[in-house]
Amino acid sequence: MKKVIVSLLCVFAIGIAMLAGCKKDKTETVAEEDKDVQTSQDGSLAEGTFNDVNNIASQAVENGSLTTYRLKKDAGSLLSSCATLDIHDTSGHGNIYVNFGSTPCLCVDGRYRKGIINIAYTGHYRDSGTVITISFDNYYVGKTQTDLYKVMGTKTVVNNGHNASGNLVYNINVNGSLMNTSGQTMTWNSPRQREWTAGEGTPTWLDDQYMISGSANGTSFNGTSFSLMITQPLHIDFSCHWIKDGKFDFTPGTRATRHFNYGSGACDNIATVTINNVTYTITIP
Repeated sequence: MKKVIVSLLCVFAIGIAMLAGCKKDKTETVAEEDKDVQTSQDGSLAEGTFNDVNNIASQAVENGSLTTYRLKKDAGSLLSSCATLDIHDTSGHGNIYVNFGSTPCLCVDGRYRKGIINIAYTGHYRDSGTVITISFDNYYVGKTQTDLYKVMGTKTVVNNGHNASGNLVYNINVNGSLMNTSGQTMTWNSPRQREWTAGEGTPTWLDDQYMISGSANGTSFNGTSFSLMITQPLHIDFSCHWIKDGKFDFTPGTRATRHFNYGSGACDNIATVTINNVTYTITIP
């Protein structure tokens, strides 16, 4: 079954939830305010979280089932069988509720989930003109049972049909927020475009590839505003766990812009960030 993006940081800075946990490998002396990467870590967390939700919703709308959605551990597993579907379909449109239960459920990607993802759809994921709207009912996700983020807001996916190159193009808009265990909230607003460049005509998701462009803005958990702009489309290849190449600029408040670079196309978890002409090598978890 087809799957739509795993990542933008893991898409805008992961694949995924990405720069949280990044490591700086160089030791140049830079003013402390110019070395801070906390807001970019917050942004990468949001990007990865909302893209993960998109993957789940796209599978549910395309197939009416999650039984083939990366469940096998030898095929890049993501979800576990604890996710159940409640489908209300009327001639190809309706609502789907993906329910992870009321207690944290360990999924095979190593993350815990609980609560419900609500999906309203006007058609199949591949159909031109389809609109998919995603919202949440006490939905949480995190790496441990006690460190979960509450996901709030809405995400809208619009299928704009094929472009001049023959590729399906989707407009994505997120108006969302995350709450941490301390009760702090970050906001995340992100308009972007996703172009399906390979794999549309096959039944497997492993050959799917996308190019992502767009921007984001919001406020981090500590109250710092930020903006993000993709300067080179992010290349998502579903045979690879990480973003293969692409660049974006991340600006936290009035601080120097951080220039992220995923590299030249190798399938690895190495990227760089440049701050005030000092470049750091980071690893993406």
